[in-house]
Amino acid sequence: MIPSLARAATWAAIVLLAVLSLLPRDQMPRTGASGWSEHAVAYAGTMALAALGYGHRHGFVRPCAALIAYAGLLELAQALSPGRSPGVVDFLAGAAGAALAAVVAARVQRVAAARRTRSNAT
Repeated sequence: MIPSLARAATWAAIVLLAVLSLLPRDQMPRTGASGWSEHAVAYAGTMALAALGYGHRHGFVRPCAALIAYAGLLELAQALSPGRSPGVVDFLAGAAGAALAAVVAARVQRVAAARRTRSNAT
């Protein structure tokens, strides 16, 4: 049940990333945090959802790579949105957030597997 909910939430987050990335500048909601931290948190959260929903099937590298490519695509598409422009720092922040979440997910998975192995051995 959790993986199917996480998969649905992943796709909702992907759509939300597109909407928020492509809104005109005057319609952008702001959190009060810096733009790079907003990007890092948004992409880390999306990657965490993807790890829960897809990690057991595909590992974490493929979803992370796809999310980083998506971050680049959305940054480039901002050139088409009124008042917005692509930013390398924003892309790097999103990529770093996704990569950090993938590394954490991989570590959590390894620790959980080791615990299962130890408990099965006893």
